[in-house]
Order: sequence, then C-alpha cells, then structure tokens
Amino acid sequence: MLQHLTIRNFAIIEELEIDFEDGMTVLTGETGAGKSIIIDAVGLLIGGRGASDFIRYHCDSFFLSGIFFMPELAEDGRRLLEDLKIPFEDSQLLISREMHRSGKNVIRVNGVILTVALLKKIGSYLVDIHGQNEHQSLMDASRHIEFLDYFAGKKIQGNLEDFQKEYEHYQSLKDELDQLSLNEQELAQRVDLLRFQISEIDASQLTVDEDQVLEEEREELQNYQKIAEVLQFVTAGLSYEEVNVIDHLGQMSGELARLAGMNQQFDQFIEQMDAAYYGLQDLSSDIHHYMEDMVYDQDRLNQIEERLNAIQKLKRKYGQSIEEILAYADQAREELERLDHQESHQEDLESKLQTSKDRLLDLGHQLHEDRSQTAKDLEQVIMDQMKELYMAKAKFKVQIDLSNRFYKNGMDRVEFYIATNPGEPFKALTKVASGGELSRLMLAMKAVFQEAKGVTSIVFDEVDTGVSGRVAQAIAEKMYQISLGAQVLCISHLAQVAAMADQQLYIHKSEKDGRTMTQVKDLNREERVEELARILAGEQITESSRLAAEDQLDQAAKDRQAMHQAYEEVL
Repeated sequence: MLQHLTIRNFAIIEELEIDFEDGMTVLTGETGAGKSIIIDAVGLLIGGRGASDFIRYHCDSFFLSGIFFMPELAEDGRRLLEDLKIPFEDSQLLISREMHRSGKNVIRVNGVILTVALLKKIGSYLVDIHGQNEHQSLMDASRHIEFLDYFAGKKIQGNLEDFQKEYEHYQSLKDELDQLSLNEQELAQRVDLLRFQISEIDASQLTVDEDQVLEEEREELQNYQKIAEVLQFVTAGLSYEEVNVIDHLGQMSGELARLAGMNQQFDQFIEQMDAAYYGLQDLSSDIHHYMEDMVYDQDRLNQIEERLNAIQKLKRKYGQSIEEILAYADQAREELERLDHQESHQEDLESKLQTSKDRLLDLGHQLHEDRSQTAKDLEQVIMDQMKELYMAKAKFKVQIDLSNRFYKNGMDRVEFYIATNPGEPFKALTKVASGGELSRLMLAMKAVFQEAKGVTSIVFDEVDTGVSGRVAQAIAEKMYQISLGAQVLCISHLAQVAAMADQQLYIHKSEKDGRTMTQVKDLNREERVEELARILAGEQITESSRLAAEDQLDQAAKDRQAMHQAYEEVL
C-alpha cells in the first residue's frame, strides 16, 4: 500500500505531505482544487510519462516521493527487485522522482538509481490507476488470456507451464532451422570458398620457417660479388700473398718456441700463439672450401623470388606467418567438415521440430478444454458482480477461439465481450460507449481480478461519473469490497462513495502571495459530516443536509462492518 506521499513544486502544488491509511481512501473537494493532480503525482511515481508542464511556475524542477509498504509483493516483483539489486528487507520501497525543465529525471528506489522504464516495471506491481476514459489492462484484449488463466489458477497451471516450456524449445528449434534455410545460398558459397582456400594452401606445400631459409639464400645470391671480393681478400691476406699473415705468424711462433721451459708465462704465450696460428689455418681452409662451393645462379635467384612472392600472397590472405597460414587451413578443414554434415543436421532438426509440434498440439488442445470450462465459471462470476451493480440484464461472455498457431500461452485467442441490454449483440469491451456502464463493468471485473493483477493499491479517478442513487450506492459498496483485499484510493463527487471510505481527504485551494495553493486535510468525523452535507446540498448547507450526512455516515459504518464480517468468513 501507499503509506506516504510527498509532492513539491508540482503543477499548482507547492508542497504537500499526505499520509494514507489502509482500506479505502476518498479524495473529495471542489472542482479544480487539485485532486487529479495528486493522482498524476502517484502515476509519475510508478513510471508514468513526465513533462516539464508539471513543474510549478517559476520553479526549475518538481520532486515526488512515496513510501510503499509491500509485505505481500508478488513473487515476480520480488525477483525484479533482486535482479536490480534493490534492498527489500523491511518490505518497504522508498521511491523518489525529480524532474528538471531540461527533461532530466533522477529516480531512486531504496537509494538505487533507475531509469523511467525500470521504474515503470516496478510500478506495475504497486499501483493500478483506472480513470474514466483510461484503457487499462482489463481493456487490453491481448491481456484477457492472462486474466482468464489467473482465474483458472491451479486448474491449468501444470499444462500451461508444460506448454510454455515446450514452446520455448519449439521456438529454439524453429529459429535454428529457419536460419539454416535462410542461409542455404550463403552456405553453398561458404563451402566453395573453404574448398578453394584449402586447395590453395595445400598446393603451396609450405614448410615451417621455409620463408626465413629462402630469404637468407636470396640475400647471399643478391650479394654474390660483394661476398666473393671480401672472401678473396681475406684468404689472400691469410695464406696466398708472398707475405701473408699465417706464414708471418708461424715465424713468430717459432721464435717464441725458443723460450719454452724458461718460465710458466712464456709457455702460456707459446700456447696462445699456437692456438692463433692453427685457428687462422682452419679459418683460411673453411673460407677456401666455401668459395669453392659458391656459384652464382640467376635462375635460382628467380625461383626464390617467385616462391617468396607466392608465400607473401598467402600471408596477405591467411596470416602473418607460415604457422598462421597452416593453422587457418586446419580450421577451414574443420569448418568444412561441419558444413558437410549440415544436411543430416537439418533432417535431425526437422524431426525434433515435428515431435515438439505434436506435443504442443496436444498441450494446446488440453489448455483449450480447460479454458473453455473455466470461461463458463468466469462469465457467471462477472455477471453476479454486475448484478450487484444494477446491471442484472447485462451479459458477459468470454470468447475463446482455437487457432492453428502457437503462442507463448497456448493456441487460444481470448477476448471479453459484453451485451449491456437484452437483445443487443455482444460487443468487445473497447466498444462499450456508456461511461457509467463502463465504470460499473470495470468495477465488477476488478473485484474479480484484483488478486490476479497482483497490485496492492488501486486508484479510481472519478469512475463514478454519470451515476447516482442506488447505482452510486452499489459502486460505493463494490469499491469498499475491493478495498478489503487491496488499498483503494478514489476521487469522487458522490456522497455514497465518500461516506463508505475509511479515510476522507478534503482537497481545497487557497492563495498565498497572489498564487494558488493546493492543500489537503484529513477529515475527522465532524468535518466529514460538513463535507458530505456540502456534497449533498451544495454551498448552502442546511441542518437537514447535515442530518442526512450523519445518517449516511452511520449507515456506511454498518455496511462496512457487515462486509468485513462476510470477508473474514470467506477467508
């Protein structure tokens, strides 16, 4: 229930603090005092569309907050709060919304900042607002199947859950199969491409590090002349010139040998000299043999260039190295193998889809039978409610059409119809023209579906317009009956409705510094008598109108007590 509402700088309201009681609360007062503005504020707190027009003149923003006590919040609502990481240990929600002229919204739920869209999801579990010309969930034909199923309860719960689970499986199979069919041409193109790529890579007969070996060989061939000149110069200096390094080093080694045995240091010199001498001999021999094997081959250089160009072309297509190219080929082979098995996979999917379809058909027909039986019960319950609202001749019908298509809730299309007068054809709810008839019908349906809707507060914004007398009394009693299971807030100009309420808030205007102000007063017994007398007699309140108001309040108290007792007996 909505326990407390704060409104600041909203429309003609500068600041209001309102405490609401459990049960039925009625807002009364003169036209234009701001009753509907309060309902607008509640609507924005549950995710309604905001506009800068709501901001009070000469102000930059409005601020709204509400405290909701929700000990019986629906399980889906609790899961939503848990998913959004909104704390809910004490069963309370503190919702605030601030809107600036720029259009910026700042929304918090128990301190967690949310978007308007998420606030609207949460709000759907808190309050249901019904206005005179407003098409709420009961007027939405697409929602009628949900209300029928809520009414059926456990009678269809098992089959419905089985159908929904199988429907998800069916859709998954169908989507996968549809994707295969849609991509048949793309699939053929992909297979051709993979086969070409694998053939191209395999034909190249690449080996790991082949490019590095070829680049080294190419470098040698491209620098053949330079290499030959350098090596010839070195070998000549080492051993082939008349005065060469090796001969000269041999002479020096011989001279050092004359000092052998004189001391240890000389022996080390001799060893180092010998090592240098023989090392240079080995080097000279190696260079000589290398030069003997050196052959400049232009054809070989051309072959290397062609091979490296071919490898580079593959690198541009398949990877930055030979290892990556070969890895790509392996991946392509794996993908091609999967695609080659596509046809058998498609046949398997088609078989599974048919099995799922057969099961859905069985479950769908079972649901249709269950709903058809439940519909008769619902029709009677709604018509019983309408009789209490003096619509005894009206007929209510649940139209159930079994289609050949699958939907998430079965194969049925459900819509509520009504015939308000004998001899008239049934019409869809949206075609009901009379505001009074529509209001009574909505009350009858809300009395049946209030628990199914799952909200804890229901707001009626002048739904009693266009009725009077005994019909008005019936509406008042029906509203109170609804309030036994959910908090009811209503705006009314009817004395019968005002008298029936547990709490009556008087909305009135005043002026401050030349500006209109909206104020709220929670009326006590004496004040309620005066307000009811005003509703009954207008501005000229008489003693007889006061007495009538007293009697009406007394009778309403007795009616409330009787309805409480009847409600507790049912529980």
